[in-house]
Amino acid sequence: MQLDWTTFILEIVNFLVLVWILQRFLYRPMLALLDARQQRISEQTERAEQLQAEAEALQSQYQARLADWQQQQEAARRALDEELAQLRSSELAALQKTLADEEAKFRVRNQAATATREAALVREAAGKAYAQTAAMLQRLASPALTSAIVDIFLEDLRQLPEPEQAALHKAAAGLITASAVEIASAHALSNAEQVGLTQTLSAASGQALSFKFATDPALIAGVRAVVGECQLHANLADELAFFRRQINHD
Repeated sequence: MQLDWTTFILEIVNFLVLVWILQRFLYRPMLALLDARQQRISEQTERAEQLQAEAEALQSQYQARLADWQQQQEAARRALDEELAQLRSSELAALQKTLADEEAKFRVRNQAATATREAALVREAAGKAYAQTAAMLQRLASPALTSAIVDIFLEDLRQLPEPEQAALHKAAAGLITASAVEIASAHALSNAEQVGLTQTLSAASGQALSFKFATDPALIAGVRAVVGECQLHANLADELAFFRRQINHD
């Protein structure tokens, strides 16, 4: 078989033309299309990676904010618990103080009520004792007892302390002209007793005085002398009244 170089060359030329046509009209557009697609894929991949990175960053930020929020909530809860504990403690202390104050007030009221009852019982007992004593003294009262008390009264006048004597002088000096010293006795006094009272009172007051005598059975036994603003008494009624006032005052 003989090689036909013309045909061979033509085939080669045809092949080269075909390759050129394919490269020109097929391969290049295909390559360009593939490059464009690859570029789009690359861009999409890069965009997806960017979005994923942003998503991961947002997730991290969210988790960080969530952790911060949880910490803040925990701190707020602890602060609230502490505030509630302090409030409970202060309220409990206030309640305890109120209860203590009420208890103290109750004790004071109870003590006051007890003291009042005891004072009332003491006054009642003192009143009964006063009534019994007064009744007994009424039975013991006699002119002789009055005379004995007058003797004691005269002796006390002669030994009158300086302050009381000065007060008696002042009261006697304050008497207006023609004013009389009133002397009341539980029983009628003898002339000697009247003279003794007149002389002793005048000497004790430092000046001559006029006297007016009267009988007052309410005195039970003894005498009472009124010199102006000064009152001198030595009788059972005034003594009983004095002790009764002392008991009621206590």
